[in-house]
Parts: sequence; C-alpha cells; structure tokens
Amino acid sequence: MYLYVMILLNGSVPMAFAGTEEPAAYGELISIGGIGPSVNGKLSSTIAEILETKLSIDSSRFYIKFYDVEEPYGPG
Repeated sequence: MYLYVMILLNGSVPMAFAGTEEPAAYGELISIGGIGPSVNGKLSSTIAEILETKLSIDSSRFYIKFYDVEEPYGPG
C-alpha cells in the first residue's frame, strides 16, 4: 500500500482573514489515501505548530481543506 501527500506553498500572497490583513494562511492538502478525521486533526496540529514557529502565523489564522482522492491507477 502506498500513501502520498502533496503540499504546495505560495508565499507573499495578499489575503484578508477574519476581517484583518494580519499574517494568515490558507492551504489545501490532497492525499491519495491515508487521511480522515483523526489524521486530519493531527496534521492540523502539526501544521499549526510549523506556521506559528516558522512563519509567525497564529494558529487561529489559518484554514486547511483536506482532500482524500482515490488512487487513479492500479498497483504496480
């Protein structure tokens, strides 16, 4: 069984979040299998910590959309 996760980051994008232009983040996490409610919670916590420590973005100022897509091809 193979699990894949793809993350794309774009910096310096002007955005307003919760009515202010303070630092914020929006993300989409696309996975081919392996994510769900419990995993999403763990990933959100880890991403929040990274955003706070590395980018000074408060954990209340980011939104992540999770997509779990089916494998488009058979094994092999």
